[in-house]
Amino acid sequence: MSKDNKFRFTKTNIEKIQPTDKRAYYYDTAEPSLMLQVTPKGVKTYYVYKRIHGRPTRTYLGTVDVLKSPEMAREMAAEVKVSINKGEDPHKKNRQYTQEDKLQKLFDDFVEERERFIGKRTMANYKSMWNSKLSKLANKRLSDITSDDLKLLHRKISETAGNYTGNHCIVLLRTIYNYAIKEERYDGKNPANAVKLNKKEARVRYLEHAELKRFMEALETYNNETARDVILMLLYTGVRKTNVFEMRWCDIDMDAKIWKIPQTKTDKNVTIALVEPAIELLKRRQLNADSEWVFSSAYSQSGHIVEIKRAFATIIKKANITNFRVHDLRHTLGTYLIANGADAFMVKRALTHKSLQSTQIYVNLGVEHLRDKLNDTVEKMIKISKE
Repeated sequence: MSKDNKFRFTKTNIEKIQPTDKRAYYYDTAEPSLMLQVTPKGVKTYYVYKRIHGRPTRTYLGTVDVLKSPEMAREMAAEVKVSINKGEDPHKKNRQYTQEDKLQKLFDDFVEERERFIGKRTMANYKSMWNSKLSKLANKRLSDITSDDLKLLHRKISETAGNYTGNHCIVLLRTIYNYAIKEERYDGKNPANAVKLNKKEARVRYLEHAELKRFMEALETYNNETARDVILMLLYTGVRKTNVFEMRWCDIDMDAKIWKIPQTKTDKNVTIALVEPAIELLKRRQLNADSEWVFSSAYSQSGHIVEIKRAFATIIKKANITNFRVHDLRHTLGTYLIANGADAFMVKRALTHKSLQSTQIYVNLGVEHLRDKLNDTVEKMIKISKE
């Protein structure tokens, strides 16, 4: 804990605290269990930060607008500590939801308590979805939200934003309600459970042999080396584009030929085996490297490349390929792995899938790969018959 975040709370120094782009936490030296949270919007809230049943827990006390002085917050914190020492859980008691509570409260508590357990990208998607698609429900009382309301909402979102987005909005609502129910802080029903999700078919678009040849020829002549190398790395590794964009030299072991990705979409650190073409590409780029990022960019705030849409569109157009997206490079590697004899477990490991269910779609190979296997098998059969 930084010393800058620990000081004796006074009305004056709390007023001086300026919000940052992330939630910030400060701790009172006079009452160590008293914590102040400051959100990016400048909302300042007192909490008691203490372990309950071995788990670090924040118990809500109130905002600085309600608790007019740090002294008042300290008194409340002392009372909460007494309850905790008696074996009570004031955190749970303070967070019981009634039918009169607004859905926004559930979402805010869900974000606050689950943010540290959920991947940054996933939580960012949750917040974006909430603000853009579900904000109309935010100020509705829990007693006013019915399954029929959510069915209608699901249909409207699906019609305007697509089946995928419609489904994900309902899944998020289910998650929020289930969080409250699981924590035993809400004894009502989950209205999102009655909503039937849109059927979705797994999309596996990959490059057939002729397409792959044209794609590589078009890629080879593309004049932006960084974009070209990013696309090659996507094809060589099969990882998600964000991970390639954020690839750092410190995560690569050239001798062992591995790449340790700090965190993937599945919220786990993973190790990727780098093939020889990928190693050659990295060695070439390393000769002129002047940044921590493998694919650095002087035009992005992050310091690394953040998008390749224009480059990719140009390449597939030149290759005369349609209905093909950047993510389909991942599908291409997975499909060719299966065609080359890899089993589902190997593909799961290579593509960092969380379960075999995601990998199973690659087992259903395209006609061209099936023909290759059939040719090989029939030729062996004929050879045996002539022996």
